[in-house]
Amino acid sequence: MMMKQLFPKILLIAFFLINGLIFAQQGVNSKIANEHFNDGNFNAALTEYLTLLKTTPEDPKINYRIGVCYLNTNIDKAKAISYLEKVLKLPEPNPNTYYLLGRAYHFAYRFNNAIEMLEEFKNLNKGDNANLLDVEKQIEYCYNAIEIMKFPLDVSFKNLGTTINSKYPDYYSFVPLDESFLIYNSKRDDGSNQLPDGSFNSEIYISHVKNGNYMNARKLDQNVNTLNGSEEIVGLSADGKHLLFYYDNEENVGDLFIAEYENEQVKNIVKLPEVINTKSQEIAASISKFGDVIYFASNIDGGYGGVDIYMSLLLPNGVWGPAQNLGPNVNTKFDEDFPNITADGKTLYFSSKGHTSMGGYDIFKVSWNPVKRNWGDVKNIGYPINTPEDNMNFRASETGRTGYISALRADGFGDLDIYSVTFNEVDPQYTVIKGYVSVADTTQRIKDVFISVIDLQTDELYGTYMTNPISGRYIIILPPGKFNILVEVPRFEMLTEDIEIFDKSSFRSVIKKDFILKPSN
Repeated sequence: MMMKQLFPKILLIAFFLINGLIFAQQGVNSKIANEHFNDGNFNAALTEYLTLLKTTPEDPKINYRIGVCYLNTNIDKAKAISYLEKVLKLPEPNPNTYYLLGRAYHFAYRFNNAIEMLEEFKNLNKGDNANLLDVEKQIEYCYNAIEIMKFPLDVSFKNLGTTINSKYPDYYSFVPLDESFLIYNSKRDDGSNQLPDGSFNSEIYISHVKNGNYMNARKLDQNVNTLNGSEEIVGLSADGKHLLFYYDNEENVGDLFIAEYENEQVKNIVKLPEVINTKSQEIAASISKFGDVIYFASNIDGGYGGVDIYMSLLLPNGVWGPAQNLGPNVNTKFDEDFPNITADGKTLYFSSKGHTSMGGYDIFKVSWNPVKRNWGDVKNIGYPINTPEDNMNFRASETGRTGYISALRADGFGDLDIYSVTFNEVDPQYTVIKGYVSVADTTQRIKDVFISVIDLQTDELYGTYMTNPISGRYIIILPPGKFNILVEVPRFEMLTEDIEIFDKSSFRSVIKKDFILKPSN
């Protein structure tokens, strides 16, 4: 009888102990989540908040903070929508929820929903002052996006793969005109210091081309990279001989450096003078083909607002001249950044939060007018290169068919990845394959030579060709890719051979190849 009375009490005690442990664990998880959130480590905070949400799915603070975390990570900003929508159903939601949900709809390409939420936030006129100041611009972004997406570019994206990219941010890629190498930045866990927000110090990586493909990237030498600071490549001359670095480490805080690159070695690293490295913040730079003009981004006082783009000319005495603002055609009251001048010096690519951006930074281009001696009309380079996300630092190849960007895309490895972008309306570089089809016995004459070429990437017939009936000479013109050449002649053995046509610095304009036939048995 005593055991029957004790058993319910034991269960009751166990119940309270288990619940006490659960609540205690929730308290620990909540504290950890909040610490990560306050440190700006939104990835770690998100993991903790999602765990907490399983036991308290309607908690408004947790739902709100999950939404904020998604908007501040590169996982998928649109995932914030369901959590913020739940918060908005409360009788008196945090007014900033309207702004944040509008941003989330924007990232999800739901522009009309975004405009509705942002207008509601504007009409409420309550919330964080920074959001209230920004809301009109966010609405403008949505209207810009609707118009820009009506005229999409005919482009193809190619993720450069694990030889270049990682699950960490890989960004700001540069190539010389011949695309013989690719140099970029990465915030990967490679021995660099980890920061309070969970990210790692940036390091500079480089990959060289072999047979038309980028090889496994490696870190630049320790005379450039340090483990206790951040170093970034922010500019490259068209010939690949001059590098521009941004240093933020124990020795240099926010300074730009120039160096030479020769025989795969970085040499003569020199800090740029005070006319460029001012007491303000210099972020990115670009150098002309001949190394005599530097374009750089800075928030120097006296600009048009935020960060502007400036230029400095190398004077005849070898000294860099005073900084010159590129003027109101390029610079706005918002931020302009990441200048990239083309080899001919006629076109400047740059990123801007102003002009006709469809969200945050978009990539724009502007051409130099030699008659008026000023920069002309700025043009948004278009969707889908530009998106509601930040889009920065576009670098074009010599032919203009290929560009390089860092982007967040569905086929990525987890964060910003580096992509090549093919402009399909621009013809590729073609290789001419020419030679003779003949027989070892020169007294024999051959006729009815039939050559077919198969595209090995699609397994489809690319084209058929004939030889000159007198000379036996043939010509085939192919774009970069992998192909199979099949030579068929009656009473002779069939000949077949695979061939790969390379691009980038491995490109060859002409390949000579002869085929010698053997009589069939």
